[in-house]
Parts: sequence; structure tokens; C-alpha cells
Amino acid sequence: MKLSIIFLFVLAVSLLTAQNVLIWDRDDGNQIADPEEPWNYVGLEAALKTALVTNGILPVIESSLADDLSEYDIIFATAGIWCSG
Repeated sequence: MKLSIIFLFVLAVSLLTAQNVLIWDRDDGNQIADPEEPWNYVGLEAALKTALVTNGILPVIESSLADDLSEYDIIFATAGIWCSG
């Protein structure tokens, strides 16, 4: 029990201090209606980007995964609505 509390604390601290974030947008350009403006369409990564920017983190958004990921603290991957594999 004590070990799990320590683990959760370390995980929370690492997530709060992460500043180099990559959003791997691998959804083949799929878009959905913007929940805030239904007449506009946004990529599936839009909500992730909004949440990160709101919390003061500017993510890098790429459609292809780089060979060297050591510069990023956290990587999010969007797989799309209909993932083909």
C-alpha cells in the first residue's frame, strides 16, 4: 500500500513537470465536429492540444514518429476513430 502511494506521487510529479510533449497524430487526417463550434471540423488531437495548452504546456504535433524520442517527456498517440491496425 505504501509503495503504491509513493509510485502515484512520483507519477504525478513527473506528469506535472513534463514540458516536452509530443502528440503523435497518426489518425490519417480524420476529423470530427468541433464540440464548441459544431460547424467547424477539427482533428482528433484538438482536445489533447487544448488541454495541454490550457495547462501551460505547448505540445509538438507530428504525423510521423521520429527515430529519436529522447527529447520528449510524454508522448500521446491518436489512433483515430476507425483504427485499421
